[in-house]
Amino acid sequence: MTSSDLPTLLLVDDEPDILLSLEGLLRREFRLFTAENGTDALQIVQAESIQVILSDQRMPDMMGDELLAQVARLSPATIRILLTGYADIQDVIRALNTGGLYRYLTKPWDLDELKSVLEDAVELYSQHQRREDLNREKMKFAEDILAFLQTLPISDEVTALIDRGNRLMTLEATNT
Repeated sequence: MTSSDLPTLLLVDDEPDILLSLEGLLRREFRLFTAENGTDALQIVQAESIQVILSDQRMPDMMGDELLAQVARLSPATIRILLTGYADIQDVIRALNTGGLYRYLTKPWDLDELKSVLEDAVELYSQHQRREDLNREKMKFAEDILAFLQTLPISDEVTALIDRGNRLMTLEATNT
């Protein structure tokens, strides 16, 4: 497997030693990106297709929950995980409510738990992408059917089918 085939993971922590440690532990399973602050992390999210982000909570320029909330707006499919050495439940609640937090992990981390959570996050991202692909295929199929119907001679039945198809496509588009 080449590095471009690996799932993408963005690690964010203001402590370089933590980033170095995580890189050493995860470099074989992920294509890694690192940032030491929220601003740099947001630039990476805008430039790369990030599947999972693991962010420290307590950072000087931007708290992790704030970063994850911004990532949720920029890249809704990215799975967001908060990592902190502090058990401040208010931070976790805020991250859940504003950042669509997938999981919360504490420092020091348990390596098996960390890897398991990251594997589950990648699977969740993949499921979401498969659903999106299926929805696009369904919409394309419906568009093709409507295009075909419009080639048929005009009749009350054809007009009714086209109208119903347009309503269904509008409904489907608003539900996805």
